[in-house]
Amino acid sequence: MLDTNLNVAGKILNGRFKAVEFALTNVCIAKCAFCKIWKQKPKVFADSGKAKAAVERLADFGAAHLTLTGGEPLLHPDIFEIVRLASGRKMHCSVLNAAPELVIKNDAAKKLEEAGCSLICLSLDSDDPHIMAESRQIENVMAQLEQAVKIIKKTGLTVNASVLIWKNNWDRLKSVCDAANDIGFDFISLNYPTFSESEVYELGGDGIKMPKRDVVHALESAVELKKTGKYKIINTVSSMKNTIDFLNDPKSVKFHCLGGSRVLFVDWFLNAYPCMQLSKPIGPILELTEEDLRLPACNACSMSWYRDISMLLHGAKSAPYLIKALTESFGIF
Repeated sequence: MLDTNLNVAGKILNGRFKAVEFALTNVCIAKCAFCKIWKQKPKVFADSGKAKAAVERLADFGAAHLTLTGGEPLLHPDIFEIVRLASGRKMHCSVLNAAPELVIKNDAAKKLEEAGCSLICLSLDSDDPHIMAESRQIENVMAQLEQAVKIIKKTGLTVNASVLIWKNNWDRLKSVCDAANDIGFDFISLNYPTFSESEVYELGGDGIKMPKRDVVHALESAVELKKTGKYKIINTVSSMKNTIDFLNDPKSVKFHCLGGSRVLFVDWFLNAYPCMQLSKPIGPILELTEEDLRLPACNACSMSWYRDISMLLHGAKSAPYLIKALTESFGIF
């Protein structure tokens, strides 16, 4: 873990740090109301050999953080080998999980720990078990989630509650965060509702068709929750305020997104994008050079993971925010 943290810090200091989301498959057990990926046909798994080559290339480009997502990444047949390769390249590696039964049944947490994974993120949409089951179309998903967290806590992995702000929780985030604490999550990350233009990574649905004022209200309440110190919310106060500024007046934003240059998305076809919700790829990741990723900053949307990380990578003007973020939760994105 020390080598990983030193690699993250070193890449930040030399200006080459990149954070990457890599979607390994569109296969998923969950059938979320705010995602259409599970409906896609044909079902696709990223070619294992090419996926590993992509991880190597990303590491060469300065990637020091890798989030493996999907669909459901734990369904990829070589997920543990891909994690092992990434950790061997000193990447901070996290895995997103939408169906906690996969953690319970397959000893996945222990295998991920042995492969060098640092973090597992489990989706938590509500503090209400019935709403959770309905939103994910997985019976008894809350009970499964609680069991999965207990299993993960027996390993050296950190476990994060991935909370999407949507119609059923925007005005009750405190209750959701209380539930995350009660279940035993180490951290909470908030995802801001956005619609995707991508035909590959299809995000959207009635659940996130919300007035901007409701999203602003949710983020303002999240800022206050973080300030109490009771809830370990990964999103920094400054990044949430930056997103509030964007929602109120995009022209007022001081920190634009560094999609493509510092944060990146790779899909199961091995195409690279500045972010997961854009329709046009930069190109096949195995054919790109690092120079191809020197893209201008973007201010088109409020995609949380991309903007939150980008805010910390704007050189000197980001320094105070970066120092504070690293002090709060070093190595966690």
